[in-house]
Amino acid sequence: MRFLTTVLNGDGTTVREELEAADVQALHAQLHRQGQTLLRAKALDRDLAAAVVDVELKPRRLLLLTQALAEALEAGVPLLSTFQAVAEQEDDERIVDLLQDVAKRIEAGQVLSDAMAAHPLAFPAVYCALVRAGEQSGSLPQVLYSIAGFLEWRLEIGGIVKQAMVYPVVVATAGYGMLLFMLSFVIPRLGAVLSKIGTELPAASRMLIATSGFVAEHVVAVILVTIAAAVAAVFALRTRGARDFMASVMAALPVLRHVVATLSIAQFCRTFGVLLQAGLTMTHALELAAASVSSPRFRADIEAVRARILGGERLVDVASDVELLPPVALSMVKVGEEAGRLPVTFERLSRLYDREVKAAVKRALGLMEPIVTVLLGVVVGGIAVLVVTTIYSAMKGLGK
Repeated sequence: MRFLTTVLNGDGTTVREELEAADVQALHAQLHRQGQTLLRAKALDRDLAAAVVDVELKPRRLLLLTQALAEALEAGVPLLSTFQAVAEQEDDERIVDLLQDVAKRIEAGQVLSDAMAAHPLAFPAVYCALVRAGEQSGSLPQVLYSIAGFLEWRLEIGGIVKQAMVYPVVVATAGYGMLLFMLSFVIPRLGAVLSKIGTELPAASRMLIATSGFVAEHVVAVILVTIAAAVAAVFALRTRGARDFMASVMAALPVLRHVVATLSIAQFCRTFGVLLQAGLTMTHALELAAASVSSPRFRADIEAVRARILGGERLVDVASDVELLPPVALSMVKVGEEAGRLPVTFERLSRLYDREVKAAVKRALGLMEPIVTVLLGVVVGGIAVLVVTTIYSAMKGLGK
């Protein structure tokens, strides 16, 4: 069990520190053997465990908190006061509890990185590792500013990707709504008329009319199932497995393959550069950078590079073997590694691939718009042709 203690030394001075012991009596005995006297002890494990509040912080809220911490530390404001001030401005009670718990841990003697690591949903592993590196190097305000820049970049890239997905989603939704309207309203009425005529119809026409009859009879259930499937898909995409599957599917599509590859390189270069600048070792930075990449294949390549570097190989040699980066980037990495300037090199690469991502998304969006429109036209036009063919067959049979 951990205790926050106030201890009297043999020279009459007192010190406040965090110690571990089975209980208070064992703590007394432990300090007595060292010639010290326990004045006060407060159990931390029980109090902090009971107060654990883990809630997910949205990227923009995490960015604002990081900026506030950086500004406060640079101005000389204590961390405890900063967390308490930020908590007073929050409207969400769960986030208030989270911030108060972090402040309580800091007051109990924990360092900032450990207090944040107790809330993995709010503060990701990369975030905590950067904070810990800033604490160890004594440059926490500068590291927090770097984290804020990194979070701003992620928000910008996320916005670009979401913007690219708006058009296909809107068009697909409109097409599905039109298809549902035709199957539930238009075609059933045509089927009723044709059934009175009694003409023999082609197999495809009979299948279309039977499908439309089922949809018209259960249209409410079809709509509810569609909404439930959409909601389930949204929640599923919050899991790592579903995101990996979606990234793998997108990487296999001709139009999106280049976007996924460029985005993965940009994510790696940005994250790896920030981690190296914060002072993390190369292997630790590679481990955390791999976790931040969306593509499973690219993530596996990074982990393979890390394993070989642990075996004593150079970064540029391994990255060249596994084709982790394009040739131009590899040449820059080679120069940076030989000059001992890898953090600067990856910062420049991140700026380069930021522009590449934006250009790749723009090109993909320009191709996706006509492709989605053509696919929608094929589906709706195919049904329209089938309807016309059905009517023609019925009129032809009626004429006989």
